[in-house]
Amino acid sequence: MDLREDRERLERILLGQEALVNEVRTWLEEEDTADAVVEAAIRSSGDDRMNALHGLSPARIFGRRAIRDLCVRYRLRFLPSALYKGEIPRQAIAAVRALESGTGQVLRGYHILAPARRFRLCDADADPLLFVRIGADRYYLIHRWGSDLSPWRALVHWPVRAPFHLGATVLIAALVLAAAIPTGWITRDPMAGWWGAHRFLFAFWSTVVVTAFTVQAWFAFFGRFSGEAWNSRTFN
Repeated sequence: MDLREDRERLERILLGQEALVNEVRTWLEEEDTADAVVEAAIRSSGDDRMNALHGLSPARIFGRRAIRDLCVRYRLRFLPSALYKGEIPRQAIAAVRALESGTGQVLRGYHILAPARRFRLCDADADPLLFVRIGADRYYLIHRWGSDLSPWRALVHWPVRAPFHLGATVLIAALVLAAAIPTGWITRDPMAGWWGAHRFLFAFWSTVVVTAFTVQAWFAFFGRFSGEAWNSRTFN
């Protein structure tokens, strides 16, 4: 009798564990399905639909002008998420689900801010930031991942922000070149000092040469200034 009771008790324990395992498995499958739905919504978002959301953190709300300035500074693009070809991490999907749960709305009109290489651009083969539009020229930052927003990136792309920046870079490069060249390479006069008409003429020649190479490279590689390309769907 004791053996039978022990067997039945053990069977109930095993059945309970199996039910728990099945319940956990079902919950995980539901979570995976919900994540897949959110990721599909982000991947297919090609419009600029507005979301009427309330109770959002003011620290995460940004105007279109501020986003444009950031793109120009770091040479980034701000485009609909349907054009994004990089990986969307689980943390970003979880952030979207948390926002939808908190607001009780299904989000649409996703945008991503990232380097151009992260997008499927029309004629082309960062730190990405996922936004959703919440008003006229207002966007809410949902999640950020990656590490492309660095001071070094801003410095490297400073010359291509606008025509003024490129011109200033050309002039500085020409003056540095003119100052660095030894006097003996500029004139054969052994009595010539570092400064003189020869240095001025060489500085002028350096400016012309650097400008010519810059213009040739700019048109050869179809250059575009960041102020024009920040929300363009084409590579060049």
